[in-house]
Amino acid sequence: MANLTVDFGVQFKREFAHFPVRDQDAISDFIEHLLVSGFEELEGRNKKSDEVPHNDPQWRFKVAYAQEHSLWHYHIGIIQYDMTKPFGDRTSEYVVHYQYLDNLVKIVDYSAHPPLNLPSDTYLR
Repeated sequence: MANLTVDFGVQFKREFAHFPVRDQDAISDFIEHLLVSGFEELEGRNKKSDEVPHNDPQWRFKVAYAQEHSLWHYHIGIIQYDMTKPFGDRTSEYVVHYQYLDNLVKIVDYSAHPPLNLPSDTYLR
């Protein structure tokens, strides 16, 4: 069993109830995986959100903001995974944004990507 705790931002919790069922299921599967296996053997790409392309006009802001808030994002497989990429590095149109704080994973947002739009302060509460 993984030594992780999962929590949710207040705004994300409100919105989650209105997501399509398949999206709720994919996010719930991600949470269950974290609780059982941690970050080992995830199918999708999981990465720090401060890895912003240098040609992004908001590069400096995004890098600083992601670092300040310990932001990561995980490609959740919605609408589908890009199966031309290897297991563990598969991308998808939608990502789950979360804060990784010691052994706490706080899920704060869910959005299409690219571009990488970081969760606003409202979502970090």
